[in-house]
Amino acid sequence: MKRTIFLGLVIALIIGSCSQKAKVNENAAKIENTLISVSLFTDSVGADPSKLLQIFERRNKAIDSIGYPDAGYQLWLVQGDSIKNFRFMSIGFWPNQAIYDSIHKNKIFRRNLKWTPEEKAFGLKTYSYYRFTLVK
Repeated sequence: MKRTIFLGLVIALIIGSCSQKAKVNENAAKIENTLISVSLFTDSVGADPSKLLQIFERRNKAIDSIGYPDAGYQLWLVQGDSIKNFRFMSIGFWPNQAIYDSIHKNKIFRRNLKWTPEEKAFGLKTYSYYRFTLVK
């Protein structure tokens, strides 16, 4: 009986240790994004945020297929009237300028960067665009 409990405890410790190592290795494999891009959009027609999100998800899938799953976009809805002329903001996360350039020159990404006629009907206009690098 004691032997079974001891064996169970050892197995639990091994499994726990392996899962912790997997988490450490998973985190070690992540690329640190040191560059972000920020776009603010005006919205003249009241675009549906969930439909806009689909555009950015399509772009993110293209970025994943190029080999950069840790890079890509998030879409944000501006809260209330905190900024009068803007309704949406996108933030792009990029490992560095060289990878940003590589992704943006890639044919797969460029194809998914273009807005379809239906998407153009959303009436979004890019008001401003900025890039920032992480200070270390």
